[in-house]
Amino acid sequence: MQDLLNTLIKNYMDEVKGALAVTICDRDGLIIASQGGEGDDSLIGAISASLDSYIERIKKEFGTEGNFLNITALGDKKLAYCSMGPNSILTTIADPSTPDVELSVYSKHIAGKIELLLEGKENVSLEIPAIIKALSKTRGGVLPKGVFSSKLIITGDYQVGKTSLIRRYVENRFEDSYISTIGVEISKKVLEVGDETKINLIIWDIGGQIAQMAPYRARFYNGANAAFIVLDRTRHKTLEDVEMWYNDIKKSVDKKIPVVIVGNKSDIETITVSEEDIQKMANKFGFHYILTSCLTGENVNDAFLYVGLKYLENL
Repeated sequence: MQDLLNTLIKNYMDEVKGALAVTICDRDGLIIASQGGEGDDSLIGAISASLDSYIERIKKEFGTEGNFLNITALGDKKLAYCSMGPNSILTTIADPSTPDVELSVYSKHIAGKIELLLEGKENVSLEIPAIIKALSKTRGGVLPKGVFSSKLIITGDYQVGKTSLIRRYVENRFEDSYISTIGVEISKKVLEVGDETKINLIIWDIGGQIAQMAPYRARFYNGANAAFIVLDRTRHKTLEDVEMWYNDIKKSVDKKIPVVIVGNKSDIETITVSEEDIQKMANKFGFHYILTSCLTGENVNDAFLYVGLKYLENL
């Protein structure tokens, strides 16, 4: 476990060049793992000291289970506190020139992976996906302030896990039972991108019954700001149908919107659709892609964060 956590935060520091030191601690401030640039233990000590004064505020404002992200200046350094679950807080000391967007995107991604590892989940990828690297460069690192609204449509064949994906993101739960979505179901979640930036993400779960629902989908697609095309990595035909779903979207959405291929059910051993297969399909249409598991929650938050930030980038 310790080696996995150390590798994860080392990968984080390798990507975020302005990161000077990183720690993982529990909700009482006890350090679980840490990495300091060039062996500078004084930076780790500075994190410990800052956490001692910050931990009570965290408990008061966020309780024991709330997710949060806070980026603040401390002298000639920038500090980012992030939690994506009840078990840990990721704290980063960075150079003040490090963009807030970069710290936000990487912190949330890494903090989510830390929670999976601490929960004992197996086969958690320690590599940072290309979509996260792309996200960190949006808007030149500057976030607009305010509350915004964005419509996301989620498409794909039946039983690829669209509804489970939404349920995991909105409610943080997974159900084994399956009921096909008939027509459309609409969910909402407030995506907190930064301290002063929030997006009301309106999520439209489009039924996967290709023939039956074709006459109605145009009205569901109308006004979309982004789209997921979800595939089941245990069924190769769902990859082949990505082009069909993209053409279906283009018929009803008259502007270019961000589209992400979501390779779902990545936790299942009987995978027949490789990452290389998905990458080829994504490259064909100029999409990004991400591999997810609704069972474990791996990369689910990152997929939704991507479309939120792309929406802000296009304002």
